[in-house]
Amino acid sequence: MHMEPNHEGAASVPQTTGAPILPAERVYQDPSVPAGLKGKKEPSIPFTGVDACFAILALVCGYLFVWLVNPLALLAPYSLGVGVTIFAACFYTTALLYMRKQKISPPKSSYGWLGLSMVSALYFALFSNGVLKFFNLFFCMIVTVYWIAAACGSRLEPSLGRFVVPDLLDQLFRIPFSNFSCGPKILRGAAGKSRRSKNALAAVLGILVAIPLVMVVGTLLTRADQTFARMVQEMTVEFGERLLEFLLRLLPAALVGCYFFGMFYGNLQKRFVAVRGKEDVEKAREKRRKLPPAMTVTVLALLTGVYLLFFGAQAATLFSAFAGVRPEGLTYAEYARQGFFELCGVAMINLAVLGGVRLFTVKKGEKPVRPLVVFSVLLSAETLLLIVTALSKMVLYIQQYGLTLLRVYTSWFMVLLFIVFAIVIVAQFRRVNLAKALVLAFSICFLLLCYSNVDGLIARYNIGRYQAGTLDSVDLEALYATPEASLPYVKELYQETDDPALRAEIRNYWGGFGQYDVPFHEQNLEHFLAQENTI
Repeated sequence: MHMEPNHEGAASVPQTTGAPILPAERVYQDPSVPAGLKGKKEPSIPFTGVDACFAILALVCGYLFVWLVNPLALLAPYSLGVGVTIFAACFYTTALLYMRKQKISPPKSSYGWLGLSMVSALYFALFSNGVLKFFNLFFCMIVTVYWIAAACGSRLEPSLGRFVVPDLLDQLFRIPFSNFSCGPKILRGAAGKSRRSKNALAAVLGILVAIPLVMVVGTLLTRADQTFARMVQEMTVEFGERLLEFLLRLLPAALVGCYFFGMFYGNLQKRFVAVRGKEDVEKAREKRRKLPPAMTVTVLALLTGVYLLFFGAQAATLFSAFAGVRPEGLTYAEYARQGFFELCGVAMINLAVLGGVRLFTVKKGEKPVRPLVVFSVLLSAETLLLIVTALSKMVLYIQQYGLTLLRVYTSWFMVLLFIVFAIVIVAQFRRVNLAKALVLAFSICFLLLCYSNVDGLIARYNIGRYQAGTLDSVDLEALYATPEASLPYVKELYQETDDPALRAEIRNYWGGFGQYDVPFHEQNLEHFLAQENTI
């Protein structure tokens, strides 16, 4: 086997003897082409029967994505279910088989990203929370494309680091869309080399042309004879609906399949992968750094001073929530809400300021500017104190009124911010791969939130406290927002309570649960168990 260098100077690719080349090389003239490729020859498209086979499998994956995942489901994310997990399994299997057939051995470190994406995809088969499904779908997609980059050695550097954002942009946009037409061209080239392939392609085209004709003729014949019309109706009511759904999915499935294959093929053949290098990204970053250190230090110093004044003014009541004491004249709800969201907003502003300082401040050598380090640490420490104060108020609020989804999400987000600022402080004193630490911290915290079964946790906590007499009432309407997760705990309450009004309210919400049909790909384990355990 002979190794031929790629036209962009990227890693060499295997060239199989006798493989056709599509299309002929041509020079880029389009002004939309990246500057790094202008005047260079377009990379050729070498392929074998393996590439043609996986181009077809990519189209199948595209159809499964449109059917089982359905991008429109983002408008109603609660409908995402086990279909996402099934699609993910098919996608990962296809990608791994393609790598194996192309003699690509993914580095061991890439399997960590594969495992992370599989854990993310498994969530859809287990739980019903629509909000977390919405965000988890994007999380799963991002981790999956990053896994492909890691497995194929297509990252700007061999490990997760400061180039994670450029790597993701390349994997999500540049590589798939630059290689978007490779699949159709390979299939066309493969079909042109074999009479059997030509005949199969002609038959498929014949079917596509005949379908609208058959539908028109069939409609006219059903109008001409009632007996034929009844027979056709009995035969095609369900089949016609399924056929229409199938046809409506074909076009988006073809587009998604071309995107998938463009991603696979581009990474494996290093086609449009080396358009820009680490040096180009570093130069762009250096051009961004225009703020003098004196300016950013002044901004940090002023913010630090404002927070010191705030802590001084609030010294008497700032930490009262830790002791469960509220100021006179305020209810627990008023005290918990007072300034809570403002403190959250301040924490976000501080994070944006520290990020801006890191991205836009001019560097003077390898050593950091000491005043910049000092005020960055002070601002981060003050933000940690603000976060702890806000969380103490939230804990007090939860103790008085119980849990809700918003209270759980807000508390989780504040804990995540606390971890982020703690990492920022550590990074000022030790050499830390900041991008890797932040990505891993977010990934772990997000998956912990997903797998904690938030809906079931809320139902168990609120109902348990109501039964213990430490909570005045249970908001059943709020619990019914996620009926599958709440049902086991509500059923226990239904069996134990002697309150007829409460029992009637429970029957009103959960009495008819499970009597409606849900497509298999929208179901999950939580939904299945709830249907088997109705009130």
